[in-house]
Amino acid sequence: MKRTREQRTFIIAFLAPAFLLFTIFVAYPGLRALAYSLQRWDGLRKPEWIGLENFQALLTAESLFFRALQHNLILLFGGGSIVLALALFFAAALHRGVRGAQVFRIAFFFPNVIASVAVALLWVLLYSTTDFGLINALLGQIQQALSAIGISWLDDRLPIAFTDSRTLIYALIPVMVWTGTGFFMVLFLAAMQTIPESYYDAAKLDGASPVAQFRHITLPLMREVLIVAAVFLIISSMKFFDSVWVIENQYPTTESHVLATVLYQKVFSEYNIGYGAAVAVLLFIIVFAATLITLRMKQKEALEY
Repeated sequence: MKRTREQRTFIIAFLAPAFLLFTIFVAYPGLRALAYSLQRWDGLRKPEWIGLENFQALLTAESLFFRALQHNLILLFGGGSIVLALALFFAAALHRGVRGAQVFRIAFFFPNVIASVAVALLWVLLYSTTDFGLINALLGQIQQALSAIGISWLDDRLPIAFTDSRTLIYALIPVMVWTGTGFFMVLFLAAMQTIPESYYDAAKLDGASPVAQFRHITLPLMREVLIVAAVFLIISSMKFFDSVWVIENQYPTTESHVLATVLYQKVFSEYNIGYGAAVAVLLFIIVFAATLITLRMKQKEALEY
């Protein structure tokens, strides 16, 4: 349909502020980062054009970039899979009418309203090897119970240094699960509540068990929401930063670096802005490609009801 001149003017006027803000705060900084990635610059002297040298340094076999990317992938697939599984389980339980559903919904979502730095400090206390460390204290109680029956499995392992650089990435998986499950639970619960109850009633009449109802009704009809959740997980896992930076006291090691901490350290500690910009460009490409592949799954014919 051909638009009138007044309609075109209105559309342009409506979109212009958003386009201007996007250009100033997203597009232009992104292009500048791409330019910096092709230069050697410490932020003080004049930038020196070096072409793809920063990317060549990043993509060498012994590069810190690949070790940090591996850690991000551990968080994505290790923590992300647990988050999605628990969120689906709790959302399904609340949707089917568990007693006290409103209280559980608030309790599970509560970690999302806590600042990420505060969350990191909280888990530092939980993981502590001193008397304040709740987790090591519980393991100590388990050790005593096992020792009483002649099992010495934990005798030489306590206290466990969860926040040691060598084990930190794996110790962050429970942190990720604790903070992320509530958000995705609410997201999935909202999707489940849009499914007509008549579908479940018909399935019950046909003798379908709750598991069969979840598999053949709930999951297919919330496929698009699951894909959106996967995109959220990809983005959050790849830009994971705060907990590593706080727990490592701003000095991550090769064993604990993630992509965001490598970027920050190269730019603000080593003043190697070109290298840091190259990390940012590759991080954008990875997230963009993974998100695009995930969203392609939405292009399949959607189920309607």
